[in-house]
Amino acid sequence: MFEIQQTKANAHSRRIRMAEINITPEGKPLAHPAPRAPRIFADTAAYEEIEPLYRAGIINGVTTNPTLMKRAGAANWDDVETISKRICELLHPNPVSLELTEVSQDKMIEQAEHLGSWAENVIIKVPIGGYQALDPNLDPYTGLKVIRALWERNIKTNCTLIFNSTQALWAANAGATYVSPFLGRMADYARKNDSADRTVGNSLYWVEEQPTAPEDQRVLNTEYVASGGARKDTGSRLINEIAVVFTNYDIHTEILAASFRNAAQVTECLLAGADILTVPAPILAKVADHALTDEGMIRFVEDSKVFDTQSASA
Repeated sequence: MFEIQQTKANAHSRRIRMAEINITPEGKPLAHPAPRAPRIFADTAAYEEIEPLYRAGIINGVTTNPTLMKRAGAANWDDVETISKRICELLHPNPVSLELTEVSQDKMIEQAEHLGSWAENVIIKVPIGGYQALDPNLDPYTGLKVIRALWERNIKTNCTLIFNSTQALWAANAGATYVSPFLGRMADYARKNDSADRTVGNSLYWVEEQPTAPEDQRVLNTEYVASGGARKDTGSRLINEIAVVFTNYDIHTEILAASFRNAAQVTECLLAGADILTVPAPILAKVADHALTDEGMIRFVEDSKVFDTQSASA
């Protein structure tokens, strides 16, 4: 369990210099009590899931990807455009992230400009790396170059597939509006790939040293991100690390925690210092639920019936 004492108190010094989220309209006497609360996005492309969450004031943004678009019924790019425009219109001016599918720099920039033409609240999702895993001939810095190019064109970006704090820093330096650490995938990976004879989470950070390398070129293994607690908390510790780095250097790129597996991780990421949480709709649908809340409502309503009876007999 991510411990509350791990939270860094000075993270507030960064937040108060960032834009307010819940803005009080001019002239309204009752100011909003949570002007810099974290934003909550729905991680879905299904309009029927998004609309009730938005109308209830639970979300103020949406993130999508090709898998979610397919799940929402998109069979081609015309369908993707239709779904995207409908979501953007509902949420305007709140952000809606759409993911690039091209993998070369020029085509990614061209596609980003096309997606951005659909609505002014479109945010372009750009994977930070993994390009040479697709094709060894691709430029490993493609994602960062695209983020820089889009920043120069005043196009907002969401840098995805972040799994350590330095990736987040490079993305911020390139000009990313948001960075998306995928916290759920970290625990999944560690559970599957950890070596039993090493510290929990070792598959996320362990680098085998080359014994023949000169002393000053050997890589010393670090426990950042992976260690220091239970395997399931690796993601929330990553959020905390990025928040500390961004606070240290007053970086205003927003930390968008992604890849949630359960409701407990929502609390952990709030404690860890995430600026935004993008959460699957089924988890968000239960934000007002609690067994004791149900019990309390039943009791209050039952007790209130005595008032109706007394009024009727008066």
